[in-house]
Amino acid sequence: DEWDHTNGEPGCQTQEEVSAAGWRNNWDNTRFWVCPGLNQRAQAVRCRDVMESDDGYLWLQSAQRCVIWYEWEWTFPSAPPSRPSN
Repeated sequence: DEWDHTNGEPGCQTQEEVSAAGWRNNWDNTRFWVCPGLNQRAQAVRCRDVMESDDGYLWLQSAQRCVIWYEWEWTFPSAPPSRPSN
């Protein structure tokens, strides 16, 4: 089973996670995760807050940004490099 069945929250334990613009929320495509720093808890962010628009934007992991719904492409949920410790 290659799919990640969690919400996709990263553990923020790697530089890759901290350097990325965000990580996909596997349960809600209108949200994504941001690592504020190494070993800090990831923060959930809504595309509508970043885009300053009420709706129609979804997180596209391959683009590392929120895109309008008709540009969004479904991909298999994948696990981040690390997981939260609790």
